[in-house]
Amino acid sequence: MKSVLPTLPSAPESLVMEMEPGLRKGNVGLPSHWFLIHAVIIVVSILTVLRNYDLIPDQLPVHFDGSFTVDRYADKSYSIVFIPTIMQVLGTLLFIFEYWSIRRGKKQLREDETYRRAWSDFMITASFLFVILLSVVQLNMMSLLNINFVAPVVLSIIAFTILYACTLTYWAGQRDSR
Repeated sequence: MKSVLPTLPSAPESLVMEMEPGLRKGNVGLPSHWFLIHAVIIVVSILTVLRNYDLIPDQLPVHFDGSFTVDRYADKSYSIVFIPTIMQVLGTLLFIFEYWSIRRGKKQLREDETYRRAWSDFMITASFLFVILLSVVQLNMMSLLNINFVAPVVLSIIAFTILYACTLTYWAGQRDSR
């Protein structure tokens, strides 16, 4: 057997992903205390709605058509008024979980660290823009903002977030997949 072994072809490289021997590498990207800004904005949104609840009209627009004219209304209630706040909290918690999983996941041996750094920074930025977007929607409910201001701001935030994600997907892909 010892004489035949050197003549045999070598086995193909294993397709199993190797992991770093150390447990985890978590010092990547912006620190998580940046999410405190999100909490402050959410609290300010809640206080603003509670303080200006009387300014909210009895019929709230809940759907707009393609030309930004209202085509569906709902009666004013705390549950309708605080839907954007609930979405802010749940969305921020989702972004925090994704941020945490990117930072705390096991590092692969051939992984490019810029990938983790870029996507953890994206999670903080996209979450912040998401919170701002819903705050603008909530201020619009109280008629504190004009729809001609709200629509471009909302569409700009959405477009920027999508372009940011697409750019990161192309630029900061894993080293072996570029």
